[in-house]
Amino acid sequence: MTGSQYYGPLLGPEARSHFDEQLSLTRQGLIELGSLVTENLRLAGEAMQENRLDLIPEVRKADLAINERYYELERRTFEILARQQPVAGDLRFLVSATRIVYEQERSGDLAVNCVNMLERLSGFPDLPLLRSLLTQLVDASAHTFQMSVDALESMDPESGVRLDRADNEVDTLVSLFYAEIGKQAETMGLESAIALSRVGRYLERIADHAVNIGEHVTYVVTAEFPKPDHVTPSDRP
Repeated sequence: MTGSQYYGPLLGPEARSHFDEQLSLTRQGLIELGSLVTENLRLAGEAMQENRLDLIPEVRKADLAINERYYELERRTFEILARQQPVAGDLRFLVSATRIVYEQERSGDLAVNCVNMLERLSGFPDLPLLRSLLTQLVDASAHTFQMSVDALESMDPESGVRLDRADNEVDTLVSLFYAEIGKQAETMGLESAIALSRVGRYLERIADHAVNIGEHVTYVVTAEFPKPDHVTPSDRP
C-alpha cells in the first residue's frame, strides 16, 4: 500500500512523518475542492449574466465531480480521526476539516441552484440595472469564496475577520439587488421576481459558507473562533 492508503499503527519518527503526510494531503484536498467550487460558481455566474442556457449542463456536470471529491475527502478525514487519535492542533484541524468540506460541498450545490432558477425562466429578464447588480453580486460572492480557499492555503489566523468583512460587501449588494427586484417586480412578473430573489439568497449563502471556512481556519491556528460584533453564538456553524 502507498502512504496515502495506509492508516495502520506506525512507530517513532515514521509515525509522525506518515501522519504529517496525511494532514498535508487533507489540507491540499480542501484547497483543491474549494477551487473547484469557485470555478463552478464563476461558470454559473457566466450562465446567469449572459443567459447562457447551454452552460447549465456544464455546471451540473462539474458539481458531480465536486460531490465525488467531497465524499472521498470526508471519508478520508474521518478515517484519520478514527485511526490516528490526534490531539491539540492536529485534532482541531481534522475536526474543522469535516466542517469545511461540508461548507464547500453545500456552496457547490447552491451554485447549481442558481442555474436551476435560470433554467426555470429560460433566461433572466433583460433589465440593465438588475443585470449589473447580479454581475456585481456574483463577482463579490465568488471573490469571497476564493478568499476562503486562499485562507486554507496560507492558514492566516486573521482569515475569519477578513472573510467577515468581505461578506459585508456581499450583504450590501444583496440588499440593493432585492430592492431593485422589488422596483421591477411588476415589469418582470412575479415568477421572475421570486426566482431572482432566490438567486440572491443562494449567492448570499455561498459567501456565508466562505465566512464559516475562514472562521475555522482561524480556530485551527489560534484555538479560538473570531468574534465579530454582529455575530451571535447561534450564528456559529
